[in-house]
Amino acid sequence: MPMDRETQLKLVHLRDDAGVLSLYVNADPRQEGSTPPWRTRLDQGLKQLLEAVDNGTRSLLGRRVEELKLDIEALVRPGSPGIGRALFVALGTGETYSVEMQTPLTDRVALGPRSHIAPMFGAWAEGSPVGVAVVDGKGMRLLDSRFGKCEEVSGLAFELDTEEWRVMKGPAAVRSAYGGRDGFISSNQKDLFDYRVAEHLQKFLSAAHSTLEEHVKEFGWELLFFCGEPELVEAATKSLRNGVKAEAVASKLVLSQKSPAQIQQALAPEMAAARRARDERLAADFAEAPPKAAIGSEEVLDALQGGRVDRLLIERDSVWSARTIPEGAVLADAVAPGEPDVATAIAEAQLGEAMIEMALASDARVSILGEGVDLGEKAGGVGAILRW
Repeated sequence: MPMDRETQLKLVHLRDDAGVLSLYVNADPRQEGSTPPWRTRLDQGLKQLLEAVDNGTRSLLGRRVEELKLDIEALVRPGSPGIGRALFVALGTGETYSVEMQTPLTDRVALGPRSHIAPMFGAWAEGSPVGVAVVDGKGMRLLDSRFGKCEEVSGLAFELDTEEWRVMKGPAAVRSAYGGRDGFISSNQKDLFDYRVAEHLQKFLSAAHSTLEEHVKEFGWELLFFCGEPELVEAATKSLRNGVKAEAVASKLVLSQKSPAQIQQALAPEMAAARRARDERLAADFAEAPPKAAIGSEEVLDALQGGRVDRLLIERDSVWSARTIPEGAVLADAVAPGEPDVATAIAEAQLGEAMIEMALASDARVSILGEGVDLGEKAGGVGAILRW
């Protein structure tokens, strides 16, 4: 299934009294072998989980794992799509979701009353949806880029009826200030024809704002890149209304002849820079937000419970994002975490997931800030910009 806001909400709301099994693998192609390490870690994690749970849960869990044998095989197969992959199943109802992306995830097995979604939201920091508008003399191509994948989703073809236009080659006479035909223009009528075509093209691109607004809403783009000749990019962006939720980014790259994969690769550095700049602005807005800010987990939880949070901010490197949990860990009440540090990391990650769930339930926005962007020492990795 595509990773978008609708998928986010489905996964966040996936609960089951019998438990929700969440399986993650990071199929790094550099680690492929006869038995990939991610397969080994998943097999070991499932075995450990089956041995640890009570008899009733073990029977149900074993049955679901057997039913999902083909899905689990696809999850760990080296040739399957995606580097980061995840599979979620509600043990009681059998409701199942699978996600794959080119953005790395982690190797993890989790069983709890709700889905384990922290790694998925962590990937959002570096792979969130971005729109790309490629403009040229033929019109506009619209592409959707998310989590390392790019595909063409729509476009606007520029078609101009010039049948009644006269293309006159050679110099044309012009009238003097006194009304006589005593001079010639230095350029020919072909130049005027080309100018009129270019003028109509720019008007066409300028009128595309409503289509762009619709796509921003439909695909959930947070950034919208424009690529092409500078005058065409300017024409396409100048009429965008303030109501467009995506930030417009003008690129100097001309990519009209490139495939979606080539466009993705060419724009990758600019996308990373734009995401970082966006996150730094969010951190700066947070620093200037008091008193309309909640700083630290206690204040954030209080604000979430009161429905006052407009945007929840979590540092990518913080304990709340589950990044401090060791690779291959098994998360379940029946499985002892082992080291005290691991137990603390798991507990804080679960609280982070609860904060994300509460934020989305109140229609607040959730932002996982990229690596190196922090909210200040007092925040401890989590904060919120408040509605009031």
